[in-house]
Amino acid sequence: MSLTRDVLTPQEVAEYLQLTPETVYRYIRDGKLVASKMGRQYRIRKQSIELFLLATSMAGDARMRAFSRQQVAEWLEADRIDEETRAVGRELLDALQPDRP
Repeated sequence: MSLTRDVLTPQEVAEYLQLTPETVYRYIRDGKLVASKMGRQYRIRKQSIELFLLATSMAGDARMRAFSRQQVAEWLEADRIDEETRAVGRELLDALQPDRP
């Protein structure tokens, strides 16, 4: 089966990856494979399958990079927003979710 469509069913994904449909559903439930639920049916984007294959790849170049605590601390500091900007963000979120307690 070729991936000519951008959105596939779990059955089509199972055929493409040579897995059982139950395995595909388990990957979806476990959060390993991203899918959209429409009613009682799932649909999986082709990009999700490609990301899944990359994330589970045994190739050396696909490994997660490791960062030191110092690097993470520096990035968090650089990305910190001031209180005024944070307050504006909260107001926007509150306006978008008026029923929130």
